Amino acid sequence: MLPHLKLSYYNFFIPHPERKIYIVYNSFANSMIKVNWDEGIILSKLNSMEIHYLDIELIDLLRKNGMIISKDVDEFVEIRKRANAGRKACEDSSTLFFVIAPTNTCNMNCPYCFQGDKNPKNADTKYLNDDNMNALKKMVYETIHKPHAVPITDISVEWFGGEPLVRKKAIEDFSSYVIPLAEENNLGYSSAIITNGTLLDRETWDMLHRCKVKEVQITIDGSRDMHNKMRMYVSGKGTYDKILDNLELMPEGKFTTIIRINGDKMVYNNLPGLFDDLEARGIWPQRRKEITFHWAPKFYNYVGYNQEKDVYFTSYEYQKSKHDFALLRLERYNDYARRYGLPQRKLKVAYPAFSEFYCNTVESPNSLSIDDGGYIHKCYNTINNKEKRIQHISEFNPGNDGLNHFKKFDKTAQPDCRTCKVLPICEETCNMRFVDNQESKICSSWKYFMEEKMIAVYEQNFGDERDPEQGNEILSRSGVISLD
Repeated sequence: MLPHLKLSYYNFFIPHPERKIYIVYNSFANSMIKVNWDEGIILSKLNSMEIHYLDIELIDLLRKNGMIISKDVDEFVEIRKRANAGRKACEDSSTLFFVIAPTNTCNMNCPYCFQGDKNPKNADTKYLNDDNMNALKKMVYETIHKPHAVPITDISVEWFGGEPLVRKKAIEDFSSYVIPLAEENNLGYSSAIITNGTLLDRETWDMLHRCKVKEVQITIDGSRDMHNKMRMYVSGKGTYDKILDNLELMPEGKFTTIIRINGDKMVYNNLPGLFDDLEARGIWPQRRKEITFHWAPKFYNYVGYNQEKDVYFTSYEYQKSKHDFALLRLERYNDYARRYGLPQRKLKVAYPAFSEFYCNTVESPNSLSIDDGGYIHKCYNTINNKEKRIQHISEFNPGNDGLNHFKKFDKTAQPDCRTCKVLPICEETCNMRFVDNQESKICSSWKYFMEEKMIAVYEQNFGDERDPEQGNEILSRSGVISLD
């Protein structure tokens, strides 16, 4: 029986000297066990033709957790099946999802941005006009009423740009149509907006609430001086204080606001000043249940729209900076908590989840991005590129081959991915970056920090087990760990 077994390609053998144990993790099965120190050393040096040297109990445990498998199993073939199943799940999405850019105009002139007409004088001419808005409404109506293999159950809208709040009228107009339409057809409805935050006065917050916008993303790139160098009005005036003024106006209990920080080496060094100002204004940590952060990768773009190359992070550097950002945020929160007698918080590492492989926005036939001229795109990253327009909404044909442009690739065939041992749990799902090859991509943090993160997972869940001599056992098989 044993000659018909082999070690899984996706095993990781992680020494934990403090506990005198080894953690064995398998990314294909997403399973984790612990073994004693001597067994761990043997396993980490073992080849498949030496499995018979192991105790039968250990062999059974390793087989149960997918770490020893039948020689007949080709794990990579199975991963491709998962990828295809993930693609099929996207294709069967029951959500009708739109990214809508009501205007290509922006009232800001960020030097690294490739989106939007920088001239605010064009705001009255470069927008989704009434004819195009009516065509969009008609398309939505026809789409939810036509037969689908998987019936539409939800409508989701994300407002994008340019700066979408330059055209508030379009947001109100479309929302006032589609929200009652969803209610009449017993469909769920959700909405979000990506905005630079400069136009979020009190009336605009109220308008967004009426339009059922629940999630708001605003970019703040570091402290005042840093942000104002990167994100200024077309006139050149900084926007930092205006954005923070507007964040203070956010109504309580109605929104989740994500402060996006476009991560690069210069911005990272200016984060303490941002945290100082957010606390001084009562924004964060005071409103931590409503305000979250996203330390976002700033992608180097091979076709332009860049700063100096040295300011960008490599994939490894970004993942390390993301962890450092989480530690900095935790330090700032706990300092606040100590001063006000609140409980301290801990940083927890989430257990990995199986990869989704592909982007739902691109893969789902019910997902479309609409630009300011009423033209359809399959990826919102191209929404300001007229050369990437596929067809006009008034002539929408779901069979148009252009809608499949970003689907014509196999992630598992990519040279960097095919042999990667974290492919089964990889978080990179952007079709566009693979197909157009214009931007750098970010590999999974598990690729770089598997040992550190798995030890952290163990300590979070089993750190109170102090006896290093205890027997082997399964530790965790599901992603139940969260950031505390």
